[in-house]
Amino acid sequence: MTAASRTILRRYYLAMSVPFWIDILTSAVYAAINAHPLSLLPLAAVSAVFLLFGVALGARRLIRPIERFLEGEVDFASTEAAVTSLPRRSAIVVGCLYGPMLALRLLAPRYGYTFGATIEVSAWIDTICSFFVVTGFNIVLTFFVVSAYLDGLCGHLFATHRVNIGAFRGAFRRKVGLAVLFVAFAAMTLLAGDIASYEGPRLLREASVDLTASVAGAAVIYYWISRALTQPIDRLDHGMARVADGDLEVRLPVTSDDEVGRAISGFNDMVDGLAERRYLRDTFGKYVPESVFTAILEDQERRGRVADRLAEATLMFTDIEGFTSLSESLPPPEVAKILNTYYATIVPVIHRHRGVINNCIGDGLFASFNLPLPLDDHAAAALRAALEIQQALEGMPFRTRVGINTGPVIGLSIGTSNWLNYTLLGDAVNVASRVEQLNKQFDSLVLATESTVRAAGDGFACVRLGETGVRGHRGEVVVYRVDPA
Repeated sequence: MTAASRTILRRYYLAMSVPFWIDILTSAVYAAINAHPLSLLPLAAVSAVFLLFGVALGARRLIRPIERFLEGEVDFASTEAAVTSLPRRSAIVVGCLYGPMLALRLLAPRYGYTFGATIEVSAWIDTICSFFVVTGFNIVLTFFVVSAYLDGLCGHLFATHRVNIGAFRGAFRRKVGLAVLFVAFAAMTLLAGDIASYEGPRLLREASVDLTASVAGAAVIYYWISRALTQPIDRLDHGMARVADGDLEVRLPVTSDDEVGRAISGFNDMVDGLAERRYLRDTFGKYVPESVFTAILEDQERRGRVADRLAEATLMFTDIEGFTSLSESLPPPEVAKILNTYYATIVPVIHRHRGVINNCIGDGLFASFNLPLPLDDHAAAALRAALEIQQALEGMPFRTRVGINTGPVIGLSIGTSNWLNYTLLGDAVNVASRVEQLNKQFDSLVLATESTVRAAGDGFACVRLGETGVRGHRGEVVVYRVDPA
């Protein structure tokens, strides 16, 4: 067990000792009021037997399952019930020990033992009211003190073992109701007991003492309630702020088995879902166009496919010159290394000019501009990308040929019910592919059709090479060689 784990366990015993220290303080005030300081010693001795020794034995039994988990003897599933019920069981232990101790103190003066102080015997109604209120105070106090401790314990378990509470059987409203009802009725019960038991100067004295004790007790209860109930909410608010800032690594410890704990557990599930969505977007965006993937995720009708879209687009095909002979002369790992270097060079260029990679087969790459990602100056962007690709590949042991064409195409998903592929279809796609192959005929590196050159406008050094036939296309196509400006 780590030192941090031993420390967190020791803090439980410290939390369970709070009623003892409050009782010692109360006994000191009692001794001072009655001007008999020697009475503090027997009062403290009785308190130590019940609230220190007795509570310590009960606390040891309650914390042992958690200690065994931290020592690695059992799994969290067998420990979770001990964790979630710790505040309730701790309060029961204190109540079972504090009640008999208080009864002993309240009844002892009736039989002649006053713990060394000269005090008046309390009336039965006042005795009964004091018994229930003071015992109830220590039960409620222990519950919320240990609830505040549980917040730190669960945080430690989450930080060191990545475990969280998963069973939610408690109710936040019951916790709040317990605290509100006790604070609201405790003072009234004590005052009612005083009014029913005494009169004259003693009524005034007893009522003043009980009212002062009630105010002090309410302040103590409020402090521990605010710690126990607001810490998880503050942590959840902070976690939400981090997610709003884009941090999807945040995960929160679940520190209670009520609605707040369920909300924090739901927060963790939500962040897991957002992180998975980001992972899917980042990962599958590398295999399919990110705009396509985004359109699928954001489709409100959840059709699982991109809606068909007809638009004018500029299509680009690239191919490494002499790649076939190169691949025959090198082992496959070397070929793969060359291709990775090649694509690592040209793909960022295409993306920088807002092109979308649609397909890649071997050394051949198919990219589009304006579909599926809208782009106003798509023809000019394609030409700029082609020229930058040539510039980026300077100094490499191979060259790439580029063919570009602009025309109407349709973007759609094709396939079966369990397999789909997004692609672009149309004569313009076929022409772009054939134009890339014409680079061999014209001994060029970048060829574009007349439709692309016209759509791109001025600013490019284009040389008209004439009309030529294209396989699979009716009529002649006018092609231009695109040179660096």
